[in-house]
Amino acid sequence: MDGKKVTIVAIIAILVGLLVGYLMWGAQTKTLQGELDQIKARLAEAQKAATREKELSDKLAQMEAQLKQVSDDLAKEKARREQMQAAVSKGKK
Repeated sequence: MDGKKVTIVAIIAILVGLLVGYLMWGAQTKTLQGELDQIKARLAEAQKAATREKELSDKLAQMEAQLKQVSDDLAKEKARREQMQAAVSKGKK
């Protein structure tokens, strides 16, 4: 009888050990899945930020070109005004 009891206890211990191991393995899988989801979310956020940065960079370049054009127009207008003032001054003398 002692041999049967030891065998039964050993089998039950093995089954309990397997059950605990399976549950621990499942918990690790859930933890890893959670980490993977967080990393995917951060990657998506980083990609959105990169896209937004590109859009802002393009807009900045466009505005710089527009500013240069306006500055050039202003310089031309100043030169024309000076010429006209010189012509008017010359005509008055």
